[in-house]
Amino acid sequence: MKAKDKLQQLKDSGEIIYSNSKINTFNNCQFEYYNTYVLKNRGIGNCYTEMGSEIHNNIENIYNGVSNKEDLKVNYNNKLAELEILDIRFPNEKIKASWVSDVNHFVENFNKMDTKMKTEELIVFQTDDGEHFQGYIDAIVPSEKGKPYVNIIDWKTSSKFSGKKLNEAGRQLLMYGLGLEQTTNYKVDKIMWFMVKYLYVCNVQKNGKTKRKMCNRGKWVKEIENPLEKALYKLGIDEFEVDILLDQAIESNNLEGLPQEIQGEYWLQDCFVEYEVTDKKKKELKEYLKNTIIEINSKNKDDESEWKPVEITKYDSFYCATLCGHRKTCNFYKQFLKENVDDFNKVDRSEFGSLFN
Repeated sequence: MKAKDKLQQLKDSGEIIYSNSKINTFNNCQFEYYNTYVLKNRGIGNCYTEMGSEIHNNIENIYNGVSNKEDLKVNYNNKLAELEILDIRFPNEKIKASWVSDVNHFVENFNKMDTKMKTEELIVFQTDDGEHFQGYIDAIVPSEKGKPYVNIIDWKTSSKFSGKKLNEAGRQLLMYGLGLEQTTNYKVDKIMWFMVKYLYVCNVQKNGKTKRKMCNRGKWVKEIENPLEKALYKLGIDEFEVDILLDQAIESNNLEGLPQEIQGEYWLQDCFVEYEVTDKKKKELKEYLKNTIIEINSKNKDDESEWKPVEITKYDSFYCATLCGHRKTCNFYKQFLKENVDDFNKVDRSEFGSLFN
């Protein structure tokens, strides 16, 4: 049975179908889960989900042959303008400028991979405990190992992950890998993110090995300023000219104005970050899903008080002020702002609409 038919069959039979988004929402804020999935209040998008979806859709269309790089540029810029009209904001102008600078570079320098690819592949599968899940895999590509091995790629327009956040994000990829192997004849070799905001700056070291430095796309030259400066001095260029050359390179975010000897030492690669798959991580994922669903099922759907909101610690809480789909109507956030009147008075209240009516 095709995945879409299986999904419809489950819906028709009244089965509960979970997703990575549902599970994460509950663990981020139970009240947002209650609002979204119990009360069925749709909520609103945020700058990251709106722009991320736009990038995803355009990449998918390019690989499916229905659009091209120029369409990506146009649609991306139109979406940014649309967010302005809809008053969907980034946390602040500095964060917006940095994000836009990085993604602008990706859009302007998009490189289509020369490989076969399945995009937005729907998978519908069951956990060991019999719970049903659905998910859309951004891209499935052949592995170097050959059939039946494949790699899973997830386009990410967010910032890079580390520590606890790395494993939290990795659960989604692990889930996709387990689901794909359960429902197809594929064997998953590697799971990885394509980090849209980043690239690798590469150069060959004295020992002959290639070094790759992960840099923000919008300021990659700035992030290798020190080795560039040393290379310029090594060529015998005086300090005054070195400063001018570096300033120009950083401003233009390319090496075109530097001596050919230095330009030839560096090249750029798209940024893929592999997430290591281990039996321990698979076990942890299964426990995480099982325990979350047990907790969800323990809640009384008719008692709003059982669904606890995220802990709010400041007026511009990133989750509450930017990510939550109910940020303009949430009574918990409204009450927090009123109880912290000094911070409350700093808020641009127009951002929160009916929250203050």
